[in-house]
Amino acid sequence: MICPACKAENNPGDDVCFTCGRALGALTQGSVIGTRYEVLSVLGRGGMGMVYKAHDRMLDEAVAIKVLRPEFTKTAEMAQRFRHEIKLARRVSHRNVCRIHEYGEDGDLRYISMEFLEGTDLKQILREKGSLHGDEAFDTCVQIAEGLQAIHDVGIIHRDLKTPNIMKDARGAIRLMDFGIAKEEGHGGGMTTTGQVMGTPEYMSPEQCRGEKIDTRSDIYAMGIVQYEIFTGQVPFRGDTPVATLFKHIQEPVPLEGGGPAARIPPAMVPVLRKALAKDRAERYATAAEVAVALRKAKEQAEREQAAAHTPPPVERRRSSRLEYPVDLILRRPDTSGAGPQERSQERTYAENISRGGACVLTAMILQPGDVVYVEEVGGRNWKTRAEVKNAYVGRDNVRRLNLRFLDQEAPDHLVKTGDFSRPLTPHPQPAGRRRG
Repeated sequence: MICPACKAENNPGDDVCFTCGRALGALTQGSVIGTRYEVLSVLGRGGMGMVYKAHDRMLDEAVAIKVLRPEFTKTAEMAQRFRHEIKLARRVSHRNVCRIHEYGEDGDLRYISMEFLEGTDLKQILREKGSLHGDEAFDTCVQIAEGLQAIHDVGIIHRDLKTPNIMKDARGAIRLMDFGIAKEEGHGGGMTTTGQVMGTPEYMSPEQCRGEKIDTRSDIYAMGIVQYEIFTGQVPFRGDTPVATLFKHIQEPVPLEGGGPAARIPPAMVPVLRKALAKDRAERYATAAEVAVALRKAKEQAEREQAAAHTPPPVERRRSSRLEYPVDLILRRPDTSGAGPQERSQERTYAENISRGGACVLTAMILQPGDVVYVEEVGGRNWKTRAEVKNAYVGRDNVRRLNLRFLDQEAPDHLVKTGDFSRPLTPHPQPAGRRRG
């Protein structure tokens, strides 16, 4: 590789120039790549190389440029496969995926131009907040699943899905980034040699830890790790060394119950995580789209459980102020003179329900709101009162009903049980013009 500073020749794969000591592949502000991209600043270092913010002179917009480490394209076969995978990645157009623009070469430099995103990666958000809760957590997980499905739909396995590679952009949308070690589905080795393990240990599936051939369900496992981290603020497996972490993925059960971080996981989310993080890939969700469906159902269940937890228990009406079973009554008019066959002066009937201050009574009498009637309990303790008709109507069963308000005294304790009824009923005066006889 030619050093960009002193132009000295170096061996392929060298990270530092032997002559001047400058980091190879590192670019300075103002450097121009491919006569088109002017480097503005460093964005970070990924698994495959340095990432820069650059200005696209042709389109007059900001882009992200990833300059690849030489070993990823050191042979013609690897370079060809890599270009093919970039072509696949360019086909992904989804609101939850960072757009890949193109692969380019400039002398010894190999680079990828990508959509530049203003925002914060999910790892940093979790450092600041500790974990996400409620709708924010569920909605974030759903967007990740939908973005991952879009990547899988074009035949790509991400292989390095983790919270540092997930961005929340300036509009609040979740975006999947960094296809750095992505591979085409169906190519067992991808950008690696046989048996070589690549990825981030905390997010690797058991089969990936063993160096076995992987498929989209390995990404689903990594997504389960990300979801666990979203709800708890930490990954489920972390050993003292990377190798120890790999063995934890292979051997240890996922801590989904009990105290500690697992206590922050909503109960509705536990089955989703258990299936996504199954050791045997055959027991996981088959697609990321299935995960998105399960997450939406879990969110609805969590909302119902939360609403139930904050809803006061229903008042037992028959133990406070209302009795919900029939009470036998005699209903009669104050004046019985001149009553026709359709205007009974007295009838035995019942109240469908009765409260301290009134009742709903079935009747064959023809009465109007404002009329006053006498109400007397049958076979009881000689309780009686005048009552004003507040409403008269015929129900769906074609039976006439009256809504009554007691005027002289409230219903007694043996009809309406318990409660503080020490306040006496204030008698209501008879309506003017309604007094008869």
